[in-house]
Amino acid sequence: MSFSTKVKEEITKHENHARHCMIAELLALVLATGEVSFKDESVLLDLYPDNQAVSDKICKLIDVLFDNEIEYEVHSKYISIKHGEMTEKILMTLKLSDYIDLMEEDWLDEDELLDNLVYNDILYVSSHGISLQNCHFPKQVIHKDCCKKAFIRGFFVAAGSVNDPNKAYHFEIVTKTKEMAEVVREVITGFMLDAKVVKRKKYYVVYLKEGSMIVDMLNIMEAYVSLMDMENVRILKDMRNDINRRVNCETANIKKTVGAAMRIISDIEYIEKTRGLKSLSPALRQIAELRVSEPDADLALLGTMLNPPISKSGVNHRLRKISKIAEEIRNGE
Repeated sequence: MSFSTKVKEEITKHENHARHCMIAELLALVLATGEVSFKDESVLLDLYPDNQAVSDKICKLIDVLFDNEIEYEVHSKYISIKHGEMTEKILMTLKLSDYIDLMEEDWLDEDELLDNLVYNDILYVSSHGISLQNCHFPKQVIHKDCCKKAFIRGFFVAAGSVNDPNKAYHFEIVTKTKEMAEVVREVITGFMLDAKVVKRKKYYVVYLKEGSMIVDMLNIMEAYVSLMDMENVRILKDMRNDINRRVNCETANIKKTVGAAMRIISDIEYIEKTRGLKSLSPALRQIAELRVSEPDADLALLGTMLNPPISKSGVNHRLRKISKIAEEIRNGE
């Protein structure tokens, strides 16, 4: 089971006890999956959930909110509400009815519209009907923060996904219209998260990229088990990254130290071949002989091996003098 599926499974089990939150969640599910069509001056509603869990959630919310009075047909790929009065009741409860009445005046003849499968920034139409995302959004339904959370839960379950945190950090919700994408983005940014919108083919995608923001989003959607799973992954990844940084830093330091040691040993050997180490002062000859005999020792350790011992900076000062002498010999000075 993918991480995204686990998150959705956890969210669909979440129970909203407040009626206003249930309405907000059903609004999201209907907007994400719903399409309307017209027959005999009635508005008919079909919902197209992409999996059984979403279908079950929609049916449960409708049953609870309307006391099992709404008659609907559940098919393998869609839920159909064929009675105009019942569709109207749902749309009125979700505060969508007035907007549909206003938009109906501007819509083309239904047969012509469906034949042309019109899609642009104003209308989204499939072979089934006209997407409810063409409606103006009823902001009054998600006035409270708890309703905003319920709305995001519903939209994510119906049209969202989140990557396995072991692979990449990416959270997204897909909408059919730019206006709907802006609504979703505005709700998410209301929780201090920097959501962005991008167009992908004929859809609009609201997304988050940072791991910390995705964790916050899981918290907002009350997917606490998934949140802990992701946090565990993030902790392990951060630890691995920290270890890798430390190892890389140590490796770089070792290479730097070894390189410097090889260069000074090369200078010492050059002096020995040309003038001989006896040409050096006793202090420089002592550190030169010790450097050659202990090529892997760092400067601090070399300092403790001298008699009398000297500091790391003292060792470095003497070795730099030796390198300068070697350079002078090479230049014929």
